[in-house]
Amino acid sequence: MYMCGVIGILGTPYAARESYLGLLMLQHRGQDSAGVMSYDEQTKTFYSEKNLGHIKEAIAEDSLTHLYGNSAIAHTRYSTIGQIRKDEIQPMLMNYPYGILMAHNGNLINSQEVKDELMKKNKRFIVSKNDLEIMMNLLAEELPKRSEKLNFTDITKAIKVLYEKINGAYSTVTYIADQGLIAFKDPKSIRPLVWGKRKLTTEEKKSSSFNFSYAVASESKSLEFLGYSDIQELKNGEVLFIDTNEKIFQEQISCELPLPCMFEWIYFANADSKIWEHNVYQFRLKLGNYLGETLKKKNLPIDIVVPVPDTSRPSAITLSEVLQRPYREVLIKNRYAQRTFILNSQLEREKAIHLKMNVVKEEVKDKNILLVDDSIVRGTTSKKIIQLLKRSGAKKVYLVSTCPPIIKPCYYGIDFPHEEDLLAANKTPEQMAKTVGADAVFFLPFKKLQQAFSGRKTCDACLTGNYPINIDHAQEMIKTRVTHEKSNLPRFS
Repeated sequence: MYMCGVIGILGTPYAARESYLGLLMLQHRGQDSAGVMSYDEQTKTFYSEKNLGHIKEAIAEDSLTHLYGNSAIAHTRYSTIGQIRKDEIQPMLMNYPYGILMAHNGNLINSQEVKDELMKKNKRFIVSKNDLEIMMNLLAEELPKRSEKLNFTDITKAIKVLYEKINGAYSTVTYIADQGLIAFKDPKSIRPLVWGKRKLTTEEKKSSSFNFSYAVASESKSLEFLGYSDIQELKNGEVLFIDTNEKIFQEQISCELPLPCMFEWIYFANADSKIWEHNVYQFRLKLGNYLGETLKKKNLPIDIVVPVPDTSRPSAITLSEVLQRPYREVLIKNRYAQRTFILNSQLEREKAIHLKMNVVKEEVKDKNILLVDDSIVRGTTSKKIIQLLKRSGAKKVYLVSTCPPIIKPCYYGIDFPHEEDLLAANKTPEQMAKTVGADAVFFLPFKKLQQAFSGRKTCDACLTGNYPINIDHAQEMIKTRVTHEKSNLPRFS
């Protein structure tokens, strides 16, 4: 189970370096580990740099000069299941058939079921606890074994089987040695994935047979930063294949209703990315407007509007404009602290909040504060920040969320799989306020969130309990997570 960022490059002789730079634009999607792997067609060799930690901690820039080839895949990972170990770091490589290099963002719900079938029927032993290894084995099992050159029909046929057998949310990028770059999404398109291209420079063409470089990434910002254009979102159930002759093949092999995760826009995605034609920053501005309309009717005695940095800033700005109250950034963030939501344990989150920010006491003293957060999941961050504000002299703190109450677990790759951990599950707003120490708690109404999407349907299972993908094996998946969290035994790699 993973919240991750992925990028794949084909064409430029600097594929490894470019994938590394693009990955830096996806650091917010994972902080546990990072990996870059490349393939050199001349020597028929895969090269790898992987390690634990932030991207710059895990991969030294000078090591990229030893990752040869005009194709590469990079991945940054936040694990929501399993230990953080080097043997789990993506991308992952399978030697047969062809040489398959793969990375993904998402989560397989029925991984144990598929794993058991692979063992029993195909005699394939899954070594790691990584969902990706299961996907790779499924793909490898279905690809032709003796063809020198794969065609698009071979690839779509194999991925169709994968779609039939796997329940879950996944956006995947794959490179098959001497064949080309493949990208595909689950039939519901829960996680984002975009692709684009750019012309190679004269210098690049000296070392590459390509005219263009092609890239696939979790977010558009990553590709824009690298100079790619014609950026488009992969459709739900779509397979993209770019072969080594630069022929581009696309087919939507599953046509279910797309339901992208609403939490990508609210919290997870970069503010300057675009997902399914919705600019994330503009979307967050819109949420602030709608929340302001709702709160205006409450007639709260607000002195200042304060965002919880960083994600809630756009919404807090428009909210302050609607309420005609001053916007103040009184929570000063330590830029070197990790995002507390995506730390691995509750204890780590609580410690990190104190390291994460300080309060400008002079702006807070004797004031009634409207504290704006993008969402309230466990309430850990909210509680600690409210304590900081009140210790700094705030008279009252009203907590508002640009996301409706999160009342159900996510099984599709966002890290709140336990209902008992969710603040809004089985609590009234008054009870929630008491728990976090706020004077009152307010949420964006669900209908307003729907209105913000201008008719686009999204996955809102964590808000409604309406799960679009079968979750029959979810409890088994959670049990596996708990087992791995408790286990300190090293795993075979």
